[in-house]
Amino acid sequence: MSHLNRRELLKLAAGSALLATLPLRSVFAQQADRLAAATPFGLPLVILARALDDPEIRALIPERDLRDWKDPDQLRAWLARAEVMLTATPTNVAANLYNRGVPVVLMNVNVWGTLGMLGLPSQGRLARIEDLAGRHVGVPWRGDMPDLVFRYLLEKAGLEPGRDLKISYHSSPFETVQMYVARRLDAAVLPEPMRTATRLQSVQFGQQPNELDLQQEWARLTGEQPVLPQAGVLCRRELLEQQPEQVAAMQAAIARAVAWVGDEPQVAARLGADKSPLSQGVYEGAIARTTLKMVPATEARPALETFFSALAELSSGFIGGKLPDAGFYLPASAS
Repeated sequence: MSHLNRRELLKLAAGSALLATLPLRSVFAQQADRLAAATPFGLPLVILARALDDPEIRALIPERDLRDWKDPDQLRAWLARAEVMLTATPTNVAANLYNRGVPVVLMNVNVWGTLGMLGLPSQGRLARIEDLAGRHVGVPWRGDMPDLVFRYLLEKAGLEPGRDLKISYHSSPFETVQMYVARRLDAAVLPEPMRTATRLQSVQFGQQPNELDLQQEWARLTGEQPVLPQAGVLCRRELLEQQPEQVAAMQAAIARAVAWVGDEPQVAARLGADKSPLSQGVYEGAIARTTLKMVPATEARPALETFFSALAELSSGFIGGKLPDAGFYLPASAS
């Protein structure tokens, strides 16, 4: 077998680079009888698992695969390689992917509030953001949604990190939880279901933490509704173009799944516990503390743009540098 010379290697490398820029639909054809989907742990997992098990979806798509992603980088790789065609995701991750050139379409927003705080009872009441003055607060994922929402509210309340309170950042909610339970933090910003899991763990250690709902604080400090368009479902554009009936059917199934979680919280919590390391009790608490409503992407666009614009004041990279254009949103005619 002859060895490639330098010129041939350069040609091969150039060809590979060109292939990487081509629309993936030229390489990957979406099968009509199969759908690969993904989700993070938490309530998005419950919603998507229920939707994929919907009788109409089972009849339309016999082969359905649901995998869990651990961080946005893993999700980005799966989407870029078309290993998954549909996923539950935080809305800022969806916007960031779109603005970075990944061919995705936001189908809906279905999670409208998961953020809250737990505070050590020994530090006094925690009824409003202003009560955090002088305290040490733990926050996961610096520069991500929990951090930006929290800092936006601090600014609205007239509190400055470093001057009025101390913030410690952690690479994951698990680290924040460990620090809080060990009483090395006065308070912690946590999304559901980690907030409920930590509250239950604290009770086991004889603590009854104070809780603060950040959606309610958002409403109090901004004058807007106590809802934040935090998470939804997106698909790759190839799925919409090649299998539009799958997208329409999944949109309808997700709406039914969200309604089911609200109507049957204990059964929904059991489904979550069966499919993740979290307990049924944790899921029950998370469902009770989360605002769930399936809103098609085009209808959710005004709320998303208000939310994105507010947080982009602190970090434009949060959404990839700009508001997504109309191509980001699933057309109403496709639902």
